[in-house]
Amino acid sequence: MKFKSLAAILCGAAILSSSICFATVDDSKIALGQLSPGISADELISICGQPNYKDGDDWVYKTFKAEIERGVVEKISTRSETITAAGGVRVGLAADVLNSTFGKADKVGRDYDDTEYIYYSNDRTKKIEFKVVNGVIVKISCELKD
Repeated sequence: MKFKSLAAILCGAAILSSSICFATVDDSKIALGQLSPGISADELISICGQPNYKDGDDWVYKTFKAEIERGVVEKISTRSETITAAGGVRVGLAADVLNSTFGKADKVGRDYDDTEYIYYSNDRTKKIEFKVVNGVIVKISCELKD
């Protein structure tokens, strides 16, 4: 009987701690420079001008790509070292800066040759993702979460 009570208490504590341990970040950190997912295509043009070219819903600029759906920027991604995320995090930096700037990732995905660190906004409507290869950030993406 004591074992079942202890097990129930431990299980309850584990569930409670897992539900409050999300490392969500402020919405303002889900951005690349002045660009954040959810802005209108018109706002994007007013900030950055016309894209170099359009490929369907993909608008390609010199240093980043934006995915537009129904006049809204759904996703922004870069492989350029010239665009920074919050705290000056950029492509080319060691992935160690992620913990000090964003905290522990909400989700970590490992693939054959890379690791992806994902952080969600406080309201969980947006996310920022860092692709890391050999300990170095190689791509940053911000997007509206489905």
